[in-house]
Formats: sequence, C-alpha cells, structure tokens
Amino acid sequence: MLMRIRRSKHNKTTNSSTLENQIKLEFHNTSDLQFKKFKVASLDITLAFLKDISDPIIIQKTIISPLLTVSDGDNSIQIEGLPDLLPIASIQKVTDYNSITEHVMDGCTIIIVRDKQTQNVYVVDTIKFIKRTPDEPVNEPTISGPRDGFIECIQDNKTLLRMHLKSKDLIFEKFTLGTDVSTYIYLVYLRGKTKETLIQEVRDRVSSVEVDYVKDGAILAQLLERNKFSVFPELTSTQTPTKVANALLEGRVSLLTDGSPTALIAPTTLNMLLQTPDDYHFKWIPASLIRMLTYITAFISVLLPATYISLVSFQHGLIPTSLAVSLSKTREGVPFPSVIEAFLMELTIEILREAGVRLPKPIGSTVSIVGAIVIGETAVSSGIVSPMMVMVISFTAICSFAIPNYQLSLALRTIRFFILFSAATLGIYGMLIAIFIVSTHLVKLRSFSVPYLEPFAPINIKEWKDGFIRLYFKAGAKEDNVNE
Repeated sequence: MLMRIRRSKHNKTTNSSTLENQIKLEFHNTSDLQFKKFKVASLDITLAFLKDISDPIIIQKTIISPLLTVSDGDNSIQIEGLPDLLPIASIQKVTDYNSITEHVMDGCTIIIVRDKQTQNVYVVDTIKFIKRTPDEPVNEPTISGPRDGFIECIQDNKTLLRMHLKSKDLIFEKFTLGTDVSTYIYLVYLRGKTKETLIQEVRDRVSSVEVDYVKDGAILAQLLERNKFSVFPELTSTQTPTKVANALLEGRVSLLTDGSPTALIAPTTLNMLLQTPDDYHFKWIPASLIRMLTYITAFISVLLPATYISLVSFQHGLIPTSLAVSLSKTREGVPFPSVIEAFLMELTIEILREAGVRLPKPIGSTVSIVGAIVIGETAVSSGIVSPMMVMVISFTAICSFAIPNYQLSLALRTIRFFILFSAATLGIYGMLIAIFIVSTHLVKLRSFSVPYLEPFAPINIKEWKDGFIRLYFKAGAKEDNVNE
C-alpha cells in the first residue's frame, strides 16, 4: 500500500508540553484546536483535537468518562495499559510523531499520556460525520435496480461497495495526495479478477500526481489522463455503486476520492460509455434493442446537421426531386447560408441547455422548454432560419439527450461542431474526411493501455456478445484467474 504523508518541519519531541506546543505551532494556534488535561492515578493525560470536526459526544463517552471512573488511588495502572481502559477498538499507538498533524486533521483525538519517566501517544478516531443520505444520483436515473448513490463521505462510499460486493477479495488501497491540503484516494479492485499490470499502472499514475489540492474526483481524472488533447474521457465517472460493482467484476479498477460523490472507473472504452445498468435488468431482446437505439442516437447526434448541410449546400443531386423542391421553398427568404443557420441554432440550443442546468431546478426545465419554443417559432416566423433547420437541430439535441453518459455526450457535441464546419467546407467529402480523422483518433486512443474501441478495434468477436447487443445470461463454469 502506497501512501505519502506530509512531514512536519519540527523535530521529534518527548516532553508532553513541548509536543503540545508543536501541535499548536503546526495549526498556527487556530481557535478550534482544543486541549483537555486531567490526571488518572499516576498518569498525566492531555487530549488534543479539532472541535469542529471531532465529535465531543464520542470523546466524552469513549475517552473522558472511562478514564475518570478510575480510582485515584489505583497505582497499578501502567502507561502501557491505557488502551485497556477505553471501550473502543480504534485506539492506536503513534510511533511517528510527524503523523500527528495528519491524524488531527482527520478528526481524530490525540491522547498524550505521561508518567514520571515515559511518554506515549495514542490516536482515537472521533470524527464528526456531516453527510446526506445516499439517494439516487440526479444525473444517473435508473428505471430498475438499486437506487442508492455515492455521497461525499468516503467511508460510506466504501460501505456501499461492500454491500454490493460481499467478497473477501474486494481490496481498498489508500493514497494521500496534495502538498498543501491532504486528500485521501482509495484504489478499489477485486483480487483475482483484475490484472496486476493494470493495478500497478494505476498505482504509478496516482503516486506521480503532484498538486496542492485534489478538489474532486473529476479533477483527479484529468490529472491521471495521458491524452490531454482528446475530448473523449479516459476514465468514466459515476455516482452509482451498481455501475462500479459491475466494472470491478469485469476486471476494472475504481478510484474513490474523499469529499467527492464521484467514483472513477478505469480503463474506459467507448462501448462502456454507451451502456447503462438498466441494460442488464431487462430481458436480453428488449435490452439489446434499447442499446442499439443508443448507438443510433449517438451517430445521429454527431452526423445529422453535417449531413443536412452537405446535401443542401453541395450535393443537391442526392436529394429526391420532390424533397428538394420542398426544402427550397422552406428556405425562401432566409438571408443566411445553411451553415450559419445551423451554427446559430446549435449555439441557441447550447445556451438554453446551460441555462437549464444553472438555474434552480423548479424553473430550469421550464425556461429551457419555453425558451426553445419561443425562440424557434420567432426565428422561423421572422425568416432568420428555415423550419427544416429547426427540426434538424431539435432532433439532434433530443438524440444527444439519449446518450447515457454526460462526458461522452459533451465529447460528441464538440465533435459535432468539427464535422459540421468540415461539411460546410467540402460537403460530403469534408464530412467523410472529418469522420476519418475522428475514427483514426479513436483507434489510436488508449485508456490505461486498453484500446478505446475494444472489442471492435481490434476485433474481439468473443466480446461482441456485450457490444451492440446484450445476449442472454448463461450459467457456466467459473472464469479463469486473470492475474498476471
């Protein structure tokens, strides 16, 4: 297990008052740093904790009250026997005084015990939890299956994973990132399911991160990525424990960040981003139809505006005569070329989408819907855009909403503009060149040494049973161990 601890600038001390002064100096005499001193038999005891993140009730019940019940005349109590007086299992002896600051910031209480000759330091977990309930994630709704979701408390997130994966092989490895503010990161995997090469690669990447502070799991994902100029995510972010559990069973790894409700999954493939947990909660035929529909909507959201511009502006001969006449009538009086129309409508849709996200929930969706209707109707009636262009862009936006992963949806929205302007330059040929460039990038792209288009490129027909379609479940023999 790898862990980096921020070292103190002060030398190790053995005197309790000096150690107390060292802790005060480390925290710059902050007002919420508390010290409690009392005497138990022949022992002098000092408690140090941050009152804002340590629970005073736990401190009183598990530390102070048991110690105060000891008789003053009981001289048989030795300094090494102090842990036996406390009714808690989390008490640990501190051998490295440089780690005391880290323990205090974790919400622990430091117990400094001294007799006439010796001093011992113990740490007890007394953190005060302020948390919300693990409700269903707003951005990942599910029709069937578990509805719990990760929260900001990393201990509860570990508990949720333990509940979904009751296995002795579920491993949590702890890392500490941040030079100014420490953040705990947990690497999660199933021993025997996950390749050791993948685990070691994730360890190396996490250990190489050098930043002041890791604010969120999404920030950690960007720090771990190797293809900085790619719009496609190399790690999947999710707030659903079911999705993480399924990924771990497939031999992937997950990263949990303290203070973040987002879990990261690696490696990531394009096929994985187009799947949902609901795909496995229904019978395989309707589930396969829904999955194929997801692929179709992804292609439509990227290619439909560019295809329309190519046909209207360049390759008129590919449009049936009756349809071409109808389209020309709808464009009468429109002062802009089709590419400007498309850009204006796309820009309007993006603005309305962002407005709906930033506004309060009760009025966000209303503003988006009303704004789209009013702006679209006004633009058509004033002759700024054609009715067909409004329909094309609206249908494209609806298809983008059907993409289950928001990161992928954002990437495809970016690619759509690239293909759109390529089609406006060279028509169908420009669109095909843009598609070739994007396809080449996806073929070359790797996520933790795994091809992004797996199992389609390179071809792995055995894995196609969970690709475009989801075949029926079949009971079989236990899978071979994949550790290398």
